[in-house]
Amino acid sequence: MWRAFLALLLIASTADAGILFESAWSTALGTSQTAWTDGGRWTWATSWDFPPTPVMQVVTGGPSGLNALRLTQHGPLWPANVQKNDVLPVGRDYYVRFYMRNDDTSQQGDHVVTVDTWEYPNLTFVRKSSSSTSWQPISSFYGCGYVYPIGHWYSAKRLALGAWYRFEFWVHYVDATHIQVHPRVYDASNVLVLTESDYRQEDFGLQVWNGRSDWTLATYYAAGLTFCVQDYVASHSGGRSITNFGMGNNGNSSATDTGLFWYFAAVQIRDDTWAGPIGGNIPAPPSAPSGVMIQ
Repeated sequence: MWRAFLALLLIASTADAGILFESAWSTALGTSQTAWTDGGRWTWATSWDFPPTPVMQVVTGGPSGLNALRLTQHGPLWPANVQKNDVLPVGRDYYVRFYMRNDDTSQQGDHVVTVDTWEYPNLTFVRKSSSSTSWQPISSFYGCGYVYPIGHWYSAKRLALGAWYRFEFWVHYVDATHIQVHPRVYDASNVLVLTESDYRQEDFGLQVWNGRSDWTLATYYAAGLTFCVQDYVASHSGGRSITNFGMGNNGNSSATDTGLFWYFAAVQIRDDTWAGPIGGNIPAPPSAPSGVMIQ
């Protein structure tokens, strides 16, 4: 009963000010389309099942007593995803909030939260790379062609396996084809543990690009730099390449079949301000950025 009440609070109405989409997977447990899509909130869901452990399943045990979408690492060729198409028009700023817990130890960079399941070069919110003791979130931006060493941005701090974190992103459109993405990551105690100052270029301190080898997202934006994106029809999934939102397991070709899990919960996308924690006060809308966001 308490879990259902929390879910109703979280998804009281998508007419609430600023909310464009949200899902707490409160409709059903298990592996049905109804469970995966949270009663049709997500546009589509698909899973290349691998018995006896399903690749994707709605389970209990999320933060604040909510349900969670659980993914299983079965290595190459066993992807599973949910996606919401055309969350908002192209060019409108938006804010993404989801909770994530990772237990998987596979080292390869699975694309797990993306702007579109297939068109992920435009914007990958989270790639994950793990070890036996911790994991590293990575964000990627190379929608108009990969440029080394600024295509992938690696967290300087590693996160704990088996712990829930709240990920939030502000996607700011500088113009119709260029964005700046501002990340914030909080631990289970709502302590801010990662910001754009913690996301570093590839081969940090070694590879020089545009005069320096120590770029962070914060210094990149402070220099007035942006990331190019392309808007086109997403032929595989429907919707458009830069306005969809997907999460799951891309079945990385080099991933190790660990049989271990990662989880998502309490997704919210809005266009007015940061979502904040489940049941928390909505933060005041931020000022328009001038290049670098004030934390």
